[in-house]
Amino acid sequence: MARNRTVTINKEFMYASEESYGFPIRDFRDNLYNRFSRNMMLLLDAKKPRTTFTNKGRLEPRRAYRYNFSDQIFKQNQHIPTGDTTVIFMIDGSGSMDSHKRIQKCSAICSAFAKAVNDVTKNQIKFEVFVKHAPSVSDEQYGGRFVTLTKVLSNTEGVVKDYDKILKLDTYCPLSQKYDNEESHVSSYTAEFAVLPALRKYMAKRLTTKNAIIVNMTDGGAYCELGGHLSFRSKENGQMRTKYLSQIPHVTIMVGADISKKEIDQAYGKNIVECEDENFVPSLFKMFMGFLENSYE
Repeated sequence: MARNRTVTINKEFMYASEESYGFPIRDFRDNLYNRFSRNMMLLLDAKKPRTTFTNKGRLEPRRAYRYNFSDQIFKQNQHIPTGDTTVIFMIDGSGSMDSHKRIQKCSAICSAFAKAVNDVTKNQIKFEVFVKHAPSVSDEQYGGRFVTLTKVLSNTEGVVKDYDKILKLDTYCPLSQKYDNEESHVSSYTAEFAVLPALRKYMAKRLTTKNAIIVNMTDGGAYCELGGHLSFRSKENGQMRTKYLSQIPHVTIMVGADISKKEIDQAYGKNIVECEDENFVPSLFKMFMGFLENSYE
């Protein structure tokens, strides 16, 4: 006898009731926050306007007496650069990310970055954090197999900035399914760049900055099906990256790679940062500094 099934959408299903035990996630986040903050302060310090003296500009009266010895008696003020960039994080929400607390590490990275942006730059740099899923359900109402992209943290207007809630992220979709009166969470395959069409539509409608940087966070290759059992693997992932990210600065943080170097190159290209602990920060920020240098006006 067939059982009645209903599928419900609610992003609260993505969170555990408690933060992960056995992993000091707040200590990890706070350590990252301190290191992110130091790097951001160095970036902003390098961008501070400085007064320069030249042989043309606005006369500096206190230097006028030097005229017989030097014509450097005028001053010019560099304009103050402002951020015009949104950093978009995409966290892999698949089941394998539960291994070795990988999703907890990703949520700590995003929380630390968000806090540092708020405290150091006064939210001059915009950010968005999404989680990508490929739900392990097939439903004709949603076109068969499908992927989801869910925003969980942002510093845009009208969005609650909860830097701690994200630390409870779990590897479940923003869906639940109920058979008769029995409700259960829905696990996820690895969606990866199958979500890019939806992300690019979102960016076209909602981003208020001129530039964007995409930070992809994952532990391996794409593994899901779309629609009527269309396979989406590393080859297709690389094709989507080429189609949708060729003109956008992007980096992939590998949190414990479960695939070969050859497959990583095929799926994600060369901009890769390995992350096992907080020692990845210098490598990530070296890349970020290059992106952000070109994003200040």
